Amino acid sequence: MKIIKKYYEKFKIMNPENTELKFLIVFVLLSIMLFRGISDFRFSWDIVISLCIFVISMTLHEVAHGYIAYKFGDDTAKEEGRITLNPLKHLDLAGMLLPILLILTGFPFVIGWAKPVPVNFYKLKPERLGLFCVAIAGIVVNLIIAAVSLTVLRYGIPFFGENDIIITIFLYMYMINLALAFFNLIPVTPLDGGRIVYSMAGEKVRRFYNQIEKYGMVVVFLIVYSGVFRQFFIWMFTFFIKLTNMGIPVEIM
Repeated sequence: MKIIKKYYEKFKIMNPENTELKFLIVFVLLSIMLFRGISDFRFSWDIVISLCIFVISMTLHEVAHGYIAYKFGDDTAKEEGRITLNPLKHLDLAGMLLPILLILTGFPFVIGWAKPVPVNFYKLKPERLGLFCVAIAGIVVNLIIAAVSLTVLRYGIPFFGENDIIITIFLYMYMINLALAFFNLIPVTPLDGGRIVYSMAGEKVRRFYNQIEKYGMVVVFLIVYSGVFRQFFIWMFTFFIKLTNMGIPVEIM
């Protein structure tokens, strides 16, 4: 117990927000990994590429939040040096460790997050419009990246060749950013979807969201674990692939 407490204190320093929940999730997954072992794990460059793209995409997502907040009058993110493309400023220890553990333990889904950009909602002018734009900014950035990647895949395949690494990179850029966009649209705080609803809601709904926010990550984890989001994402992914008539041989597990 002393060892666990020692690591918890270190973890708390690096993860001051929702420390207990994050530590519990990571601790449980570490326990599962030790119990099940990682004998089935096979190294793949696809994992490295996808993790790198995830970090870059999350960085751009968070920068968008901070930049739009600054434009609406809140300089909190700017003062804390968060409007930067340096990924190290946005990394959350638990949020990056979790997807790695999920991959190692062979879970059927992967979830992760970056360190949320600090936003003082009371500084946003006008408050409701500012909150809405700040909340949706990261989603818009992810959708733009996904759209650009899909366009490159649509028109670039004849030049790249079917087995070129460039196709793999842009395919993961499309998949990851599409997943991030739709994942963040889940209307549960602290996700962007919850903030969007909050920005347009009346006082009763706002009070409700304030009360359930501390349980938000548990709800999100259950939604993802249930497979509902995964099935929806697979449908959206294949829909856009077929819509563009690319014929990319992709298998989603």
